[in-house]
Amino acid sequence: MKKIIEIGLSDIPNIPSCTIVDIREKEEFLEQNIGGINIPAHEITTRLSEISNNENLIIVCSNGLRSSIMARVIHKKIPNANVYHLSEGIFQ
Repeated sequence: MKKIIEIGLSDIPNIPSCTIVDIREKEEFLEQNIGGINIPAHEITTRLSEISNNENLIIVCSNGLRSSIMARVIHKKIPNANVYHLSEGIFQ
């Protein structure tokens, strides 16, 4: 089983073959983002197939709170992935 890893924004370039999953609402994502795909937190469980084949997932939100929670949810559903969460959020 892989693990959940807390990271900072400057760590993202060092994670190989990663997929950034921004769990904010679509409007927030369109306003400002750091790339990746947008899957709002309330849609994660129904859209897991979009990210389930990735080995390294980086979960981001605006301040790190939602990403911390959703990283645990995603890790339970996709145990073969390293799930990183951006601890300070994208605005720090």
